[in-house]
Amino acid sequence: MKKVAIFIFPDVEELDFVGVFEVLTKSRGMHEEGIIRLDEPIQVDILAREKEVKCRNGLIVKPNKVAFNFDGYNILIVPGGIGIYEVMKDKEILTNIQAFTKERKHLVCSVCTGSLLLGEAGILANKKAATHHMHRNELKEYCKVAKERVVADGNIITSGGIACSIDLGLKLLERLYGRDIAERVAERLEIKGNNIS
Repeated sequence: MKKVAIFIFPDVEELDFVGVFEVLTKSRGMHEEGIIRLDEPIQVDILAREKEVKCRNGLIVKPNKVAFNFDGYNILIVPGGIGIYEVMKDKEILTNIQAFTKERKHLVCSVCTGSLLLGEAGILANKKAATHHMHRNELKEYCKVAKERVVADGNIITSGGIACSIDLGLKLLERLYGRDIAERVAERLEIKGNNIS
């Protein structure tokens, strides 16, 4: 089973993590319904340091696990939001992200300003990455900035602002299972346009 950790924090932007969560878990639901066939279905867990997280727009979330150690997961997703700046000061989280990234089979992903945390952890050096268009100048400190909605550079996949969370989910499905699966999930979710590369 492919295990995904989405790490959230106070003042996280809701759609940053809910969008990718919906896309990934929909693939598992469609597999269980027999609509698509996945060799290894996805399990997605929401992780946080707190037992309850108040998001940027007031949504209160109880994570699946109170943890910020990513052992046992294959994929880590870091969303953005104004709360990212506080998380960027946490040396232990930065160390845990660095340790997770050292395993080359692992995928590390971000939505919106989540890429700033990856940059602060030192894993975007000599990489190309995306973020919300209003934060591209900040990201320049860490890497080469891309304007695309989703950018894959080795085992790191970053995406632009907020709604690009859905695009990231589709890109992950395409990478893990192929274009056909990603397209079928997109169709089920009524996502149209150029969301799949």
